Amino acid sequence: MEWLTILGLLACPLMMIFCMRGMFHKDSAQKGERVTKEQPEISPQELQSLQIRMGELMEQNHHLMKELESIKGARKSDSN
Repeated sequence: MEWLTILGLLACPLMMIFCMRGMFHKDSAQKGERVTKEQPEISPQELQSLQIRMGELMEQNHHLMKELESIKGARKSDSN
């Protein structure tokens, strides 16, 4: 192969690498700016309230998962 042909074949992947790197770098920089601009101030009381609510939701999720497993078990035993 001629060196210009090889250079032409390498140009496409190299350009793709540089373009993708630029896109990802720009995107991550914009996301960082959005987070800092849109992030509200949360008081310690609000944070504690949110943590309590999250704990309650996690417990509810746990109970629902157990109930779903028991329903699946009942369906398996009915089909046998």
